[in-house]
Amino acid sequence: MTSRQRTVIIFKSESDSTDVYAETLLGHNFNPVFVPTLCFGFKNLQELGGKLQTPDKYAGIIFTSPRCVEAVNEALQLGELPGGWKLLHNYAVGEVTHNLALSTLQQLFTHGKQTGNARNLGEYIVDTFDGSRDLPLLLPCGNLATDTLLSKLAENGFCVDACEVYETKCSPQLGECVERALKEAGDSVEYLAFFSPSGVACAMEYFRAHNISLEPWKLVAIGPSTRRALESQGQKVYCTAERPTVEHLVKVLLNPQDSRERLVREREKMQELERAAAAAASALDNN
Repeated sequence: MTSRQRTVIIFKSESDSTDVYAETLLGHNFNPVFVPTLCFGFKNLQELGGKLQTPDKYAGIIFTSPRCVEAVNEALQLGELPGGWKLLHNYAVGEVTHNLALSTLQQLFTHGKQTGNARNLGEYIVDTFDGSRDLPLLLPCGNLATDTLLSKLAENGFCVDACEVYETKCSPQLGECVERALKEAGDSVEYLAFFSPSGVACAMEYFRAHNISLEPWKLVAIGPSTRRALESQGQKVYCTAERPTVEHLVKVLLNPQDSRERLVREREKMQELERAAAAAASALDNN
């Protein structure tokens, strides 16, 4: 007897990775429905283009999302990325971003694709960087970028040239696509999967405006920052994928308990660190 196919509504704009997600999820008896959540507009491309022409002034470049790679492509105006960048320390969050840089920027290789989020990438750069910290790392970013990566690098003596190159807005198609997905999939919808904190904000704005409770569904977060965004909205997270790949998403859908146990361990570790910091501060006060 074939088990019932469960629908996963994925709050993620369709991209080159959509087919991979769909094929993999269908292979594990999940029916994926994509809801375009965000839209983007580029800005400051002339400024970015000027920076890209002077790789000798930088230690490398950091891509935190596919959109950053696309912004570089737009700034180059069909020209090629100067070859000097290939000799530098270049980084990317996630395999999709890494692969996009490879395929569209003259085979530019980036390190750190396995890190999965900005916090982990910052730690990776600090641990592995073996160049001079006198020159800055170029960081194309969006208007909703957090300070997580910048703070980590600054604390460890890195200079970062952050250049805001795109704006993130809620997709005008969001409401229509959510209504259609819920109507067509009906009772088979079991999961709502969120890919970013900004995606959470846009989706929650829609649900609250229409008095739709998320209680009937299991909420899945892609990455710890997305989990925190959902929790800050008062939502209960069913499970969290460690990294933004379809393999990690399937893994937590099939084994949600592993995700919850990992979260408990992470919180216990954080509490231990906080207690140690408090004890150290108390010892200093007593001296």
